Amino acid sequence: MNSIESLNTFPKTRIKPYDGMSVTADVWAQAHEEHRQARRAHDLYFHGAGIVAGLEVTANDPPDQYVFVSPGVALDSEGNMIVLTEPVAYDFGEAVEGELFILLGHGERELSGTEKETRFTQDEFVLAARPRLPKRPTVELARVKLSRRGSVLKNAANPAHPDIDEIDMRYRVNVAPPATQTVKTAVCYLGNDHPAGVLAGWDFLGREVKRTLSYQLAVDMVNTISADIQNYSLVYLCGSGSFKLEPQAVKELKTMLDQGKALVVEAMDETADESFKPLFGGIGVTVKPVAEYDSILKTPFLFNTPPEGYQGNRVLVGKGLIYTQSRYVLAWSGKVSGGSGSRSDIRSALEWGVNMMQYCLGA
Repeated sequence: MNSIESLNTFPKTRIKPYDGMSVTADVWAQAHEEHRQARRAHDLYFHGAGIVAGLEVTANDPPDQYVFVSPGVALDSEGNMIVLTEPVAYDFGEAVEGELFILLGHGERELSGTEKETRFTQDEFVLAARPRLPKRPTVELARVKLSRRGSVLKNAANPAHPDIDEIDMRYRVNVAPPATQTVKTAVCYLGNDHPAGVLAGWDFLGREVKRTLSYQLAVDMVNTISADIQNYSLVYLCGSGSFKLEPQAVKELKTMLDQGKALVVEAMDETADESFKPLFGGIGVTVKPVAEYDSILKTPFLFNTPPEGYQGNRVLVGKGLIYTQSRYVLAWSGKVSGGSGSRSDIRSALEWGVNMMQYCLGA
């Protein structure tokens, strides 16, 4: 159903009550149907048909002819809400082969009762596997291509390219917007010189992170590393020149990392690089150069190597920690390769910044 058709589902009339009117069963049903129709139209037009949450399809363990659908919520193309409150098993049995669509449909039935008792209509679901998509409203959960009758169904080894007899969930339509998590972020300068453009770089990166990931950065300037640093989920240390981190500050940073929080450290010059070296031993994190198998190169954007920052592309990573001398914070505000970078260079730096945040926050 397209957006114009869904507009036509909004109710255009409603019952107008008046004193002395007869409220028959038909009048009562029509009055409540107006509300149901308005809700279905709203859900369909503002959210669309598809999977709202859950409803993952997984193979049995060990694999056999059964698959399991997890609890969840979906909307069909008529705006009917379909809810599974507990896992449901589906048996493909021995009688099918070829491509099959695993479909979820809406149903309802009237619960039994005597003429004078209150009767109810109960919403239900219909779970089925069909060789083709039906005309009636349904939501596709997955599809499989069975090599023969009685095939053993497995989870896809590579979900991007499912094989024969593997569950294919590439055609699912997800309609729920991702929940946005606010990440409280501290920016702390170390050393005597405070380089210009650091906060601007975080502002531009925050905009990209909000657009690309399910995170929103709330950035604060902090002057010292104290016990208050534990209130932050991400800490960025920007060092320039010569400085010394006090033992208590190192202890606070170690505590933060031990709690599963993240630390990004950036040396703005060679002197700051020397000043930062004692930090890693103090917090007990081993850092190493980015390798080709590291997730920071692959999620959500694909890189072969870290891109150029303001100067260079040296990046070291450890558990919950990123260390760099490339001054990416300046590149995020447009100053790539000493300020002469192209538009594509700036975009690469920002995308790399998004990967850095995903590495720290999504690990």
